Amino acid sequence: MIQGRREFLSLAGYTFLFSGLPSLVWSKLNRKILILVELQGANDGLNTVIPLNQKYYYRLRPNIGIEKNKILNISKDNGLHFSLKNIAKKYEEGNVKIIQNMGYPHAILSHFRSIDIWETGGDGKKQFRDGWLINSLNKYSKTLDTDAKGMFLDNSNSIFRGGFDGFLGPNSLGIKPEEIEVRDTVVPVDTRKNFGLLNEILNKRKENSNLLIKLSDKFNKVKNKYSFTGGQLGRQLSNVCNLIASEIYIPVYKVALGSFDTHNNQPNTHRNLLRDLDTSLSSTINALKDIGVWKDTLIMTYSEFGRRANENGSRGTDHGMSAPHFVLGGSINGGIIGQYDDLSKLWNNNINYKIDYRSLYEFVLSNHFNIKDNPFSKFKNTDII
Repeated sequence: MIQGRREFLSLAGYTFLFSGLPSLVWSKLNRKILILVELQGANDGLNTVIPLNQKYYYRLRPNIGIEKNKILNISKDNGLHFSLKNIAKKYEEGNVKIIQNMGYPHAILSHFRSIDIWETGGDGKKQFRDGWLINSLNKYSKTLDTDAKGMFLDNSNSIFRGGFDGFLGPNSLGIKPEEIEVRDTVVPVDTRKNFGLLNEILNKRKENSNLLIKLSDKFNKVKNKYSFTGGQLGRQLSNVCNLIASEIYIPVYKVALGSFDTHNNQPNTHRNLLRDLDTSLSSTINALKDIGVWKDTLIMTYSEFGRRANENGSRGTDHGMSAPHFVLGGSINGGIIGQYDDLSKLWNNNINYKIDYRSLYEFVLSNHFNIKDNPFSKFKNTDII
């Protein structure tokens, strides 16, 4: 507990010294930021990153396939959904990495069980108790001053399970949590109105309450606050950027957009969701550049699984085994990693996973936060670098 106070108070001193110069604070103190964007409900990867040279794509999707003249070509083999114009531009600038066919062995197609695996770092045979970042963030926070270790802005705190000191929910700083559509009708969502610090630390440790009041005051004093379009995701990311602009240092933020569980009438729903994703991320990147921290930030999407290659009878898609994901950042090597299998030779119409999602976690921890000794070291994939 004493250590937690020292972490919070010492940062206050630094931000006073560098007040008004957030980019200088970051460069002097080697601060890094990770923004996790959960695509709740399982995004359809095949209509997000589209194979340009596979005619069988339109046999699998005669009603929901993206028309050729609408696809945003980003390479000789791949294009993006037409709603992702800003991400396509960032890809051309070298600030987007697309990792194809991500998943895990022994895939489970239950929303609840699979997102639990992704958020704890397990696979189809086992999952872990704590969130995949907890151990590493506890180590990271000992090497430099942080106001908190992680914060979620939606209504799902499960990625920070097992976190004690320094893990925040939105209400802890007076922010209204965004009510994202439930991942699945059977998934329980924590409905407490005052998350505060996880595990009810606010009730048990009054010292933290005073510190959070100070942080809340700093957040509320930010002038010219950012306010993005892009629906629920835009509102969450606006608050993330305002927190960063206030010089509150939290290494990891988690936001969410949903629901991507498009079993019925997928085209319109998917178009609108990807449009909100594109608009919100573009505004966020511009704000991070304005603040001066874009080169020290990574934005990463994740989802519980993908969707099947063939459309169903309701102009939608059913649960599938793998999907592509995006990593955006001012200092990454952009490009596409991996490629689709021959769509005419799929097993059970599933796009099989080829890249273990834990290799992306290893990349984030090792290359972005410089935590070489992390729980995912054995999954290191040099292709992702």
